Amino acid sequence: MLTTVAATGVDWSEVHAVRLLGIALAVLFLLWAIRRMFGGK
Repeated sequence: MLTTVAATGVDWSEVHAVRLLGIALAVLFLLWAIRRMFGGK
């Protein structure tokens, strides 16, 4: 998989931006879920 990605000449700055966005969304979702579990809004 990594070899095919490298062969296509991916723009790594774009890959990292998407990855960071995904991580940020995951963190926000986790915080929301935890607040829901503990009776938050």
